[in-house]
Amino acid sequence: MSSRDWSTIGVHAALPRWVRWAIPPLLIPLAAIAWLIFRWNDIPLRFGHPSVTRTPLHVFGFVIFAEGLATLLVGMVLAIWYGSRRPAFQSPIEKIPLALAYLLSLVFTAVGLTPVANIPAWLVAVFIPVAALAIIVYVVKGQGEADGVPDTTPDECWNFAGVYRNPNDPSLFVRAHVGYGYTFNMANPWAYRIMIGFFAGIALLVGFLIWALR
Repeated sequence: MSSRDWSTIGVHAALPRWVRWAIPPLLIPLAAIAWLIFRWNDIPLRFGHPSVTRTPLHVFGFVIFAEGLATLLVGMVLAIWYGSRRPAFQSPIEKIPLALAYLLSLVFTAVGLTPVANIPAWLVAVFIPVAALAIIVYVVKGQGEADGVPDTTPDECWNFAGVYRNPNDPSLFVRAHVGYGYTFNMANPWAYRIMIGFFAGIALLVGFLIWALR
């Protein structure tokens, strides 16, 4: 890899214009929380399951979960942007976490609004597979589009069915050899920190949701 490739990696690069689309999945749950607060007196003392009462945890649990998931996924988008070679960050693939942020934010916010909004269960059930299929088609199409950026990762640094480890490569993320999207450069110490932080965040959110709905 040339020094010119290395110079495209860094925290001082300007964010792309499409990053503005990372804002709605963060605002959707917050708007739902504001609406639930405004309609608090309209929420039945018991709703859904007979054991579910009108408490802040029961009412806001799913919406807070949605906000947490969206925050983690938007954070991953920013990590890929700042940690990958800038010229390689041109295909639609890097926007996969952003698409998932929209999907999960909308679904769990919709579930969280059921105490005051009559959202049909069938609508959510139909929306999830249709949206997931759209994301899959988008990913497959984006992966097949040539972006004109050569792969500068050495073949000898790829092992174990797609694990990349190159201490001489400053990249945190590189284009995956197996499957779609990006993968970590496991020689970069930040790779382990981000992976642990991401999955710890998921575990904490799931634990919070279970505790809130107990």
